[in-house]
Amino acid sequence: MTSPLDQNVPVRPRGARHAGRGARHPGARSVGGLLATALVLALAVVVAPVPALLGDTPQAVAATTGFDPGNIISDEVFFDGGAMTTAEVKAFLKAKNPVCTSTEATLPCLKSYSQNTPSMPKDAFCNAYKGKNGQNAAAIISKVAKACNVSAKVLLVLLQKEQSLVTSTAPTAYKYEHATGFACPDTAPCDPAFAGFFYQVYYGARQYQRYANDPVFSWRTLGVNELPYHPNKSCGTVQVDIQNKATLGLYFYTPYVPNAAALAAGYGEVATGPGAECASYGNRNFWALFNDWFGSTQIPVNGAIQALWLAQGGTASSLGAPAARALCNPGGRYCVQSFARGAIATTKKHGTFVVSGTASYTLWNSLGAQQGVLGFPFSPEVCKTADKSCVQRFTGGYTVTTGAKARVVTGQAATLWRKAKTRNGALGLPKKNMKCSKKGKCFQKFDKGRITVHPKHGARVVSGAVATFWNKKKAQKGKIGWPVGAAKCNASGKKCTQQFTGGWLASRKGAKTYLVNKAFGAVWRKHAKKLGYPSSTRSCKKVKGVKVCTQKFLKGKIVKKGSRKPVAKA
Repeated sequence: MTSPLDQNVPVRPRGARHAGRGARHPGARSVGGLLATALVLALAVVVAPVPALLGDTPQAVAATTGFDPGNIISDEVFFDGGAMTTAEVKAFLKAKNPVCTSTEATLPCLKSYSQNTPSMPKDAFCNAYKGKNGQNAAAIISKVAKACNVSAKVLLVLLQKEQSLVTSTAPTAYKYEHATGFACPDTAPCDPAFAGFFYQVYYGARQYQRYANDPVFSWRTLGVNELPYHPNKSCGTVQVDIQNKATLGLYFYTPYVPNAAALAAGYGEVATGPGAECASYGNRNFWALFNDWFGSTQIPVNGAIQALWLAQGGTASSLGAPAARALCNPGGRYCVQSFARGAIATTKKHGTFVVSGTASYTLWNSLGAQQGVLGFPFSPEVCKTADKSCVQRFTGGYTVTTGAKARVVTGQAATLWRKAKTRNGALGLPKKNMKCSKKGKCFQKFDKGRITVHPKHGARVVSGAVATFWNKKKAQKGKIGWPVGAAKCNASGKKCTQQFTGGWLASRKGAKTYLVNKAFGAVWRKHAKKLGYPSSTRSCKKVKGVKVCTQKFLKGKIVKKGSRKPVAKA
């Protein structure tokens, strides 16, 4: 029997019709959908690309290029009973139908629909389902999905393509009674035993498990099958290499391959022109709706990443469709999924957040994303209005952006910068990226100092007055050389010393910074308490033909005469 949805009037978006009691077996679906006729598509296994839809119908996808009749949806995506929680299904229904104008008080929109549900026993195809009075549609969909291990996304798409229930603002009793089109053949009345929203969802999901696991369904198999374009045999057939059980199940439910005219029209549209008389729409609509709503029939999006992506607007958001499956580090503490225009990361400590639309994301992505030197996103990007800087932490370091400039701080330098309180600490913002010699000697400039990494002397921070003095003396390229230890300061931080390969630098607040060279430094460190901080540079002169070098300290001096060792004098 043909329903109102089978008339040649486009209902956006809607699905093809199916026979629920086919000649082969009870419950099988033959399907017609918005049936029109079309030219036989000249393809063997994969449908060739078709032109994009040129109309401006808001609910129609721009094109169905990429539709593969042999792999409409992967088993991984289709048979995923945990794909959506009840809360996620509820939020999705609300987002897809924010305004309901139903005139039938007893028939609210799907987002507000509820009914008493029966308990269903466990069988070979579904686990037990515990019924409940007043159960809402979101709970029914998610619980059936879990019980029968069929994705709630699949069930939502099925409800939409069959009766437009997800988006309908004025659903009728007919729509709820025949929600998934189960046991409603094109050639006979629907079986009343399966009428009603719950039974339609439950038996529709269960049927896909039967297609995958019941040996009675043997007249189509994985591999090459000859499938029709349309119930009208004159429209011809096509050889399709069916690659997985999910796609095989779709052809049991709707046994027609969309031709070029159907694909070119886009879902929710009736084909026109050559080939229109042989166009069928069920599997086209399923594929297009799924891609439009959930991004991809091949790439799973799940859990916290899915929740945030859908909250952002899904495929219509700035992120776009998923580009790759989610990847996690070995411990599973950090996961990230790439989308067409960004990424979403989730962490055990910092929750789930978007990594997109910023110079930070562009830089991270250009460096190999999570497989590059920066690794996985660790926490969300944080911007500061005072200096117009944005900092984002990754497992391997940081991205730092100021306006159009983007820098990275990685490895040991990142560890030291973090200990120094990043941009809010003694070093401030990075001015350059790390530079390294062939021998592995590295340095990175910051607003208030430098970080050095040396294969022998390790990673060090040079900041404050010590850094200012060191920089004026050509930093590591000058006679002071590389830092070999961390700065040591008193409790107030007003007095600091730091050892370098060329000696010691000492600074005091309100006074100059001085270098104490290696020879004098050894004596000074031995008698530091007695001598105090340096108060002059080292100076040398000849006395009676002997070179005498002296450096003054607050409480004394160090003197070196000729070849003798320097000595401290209080």
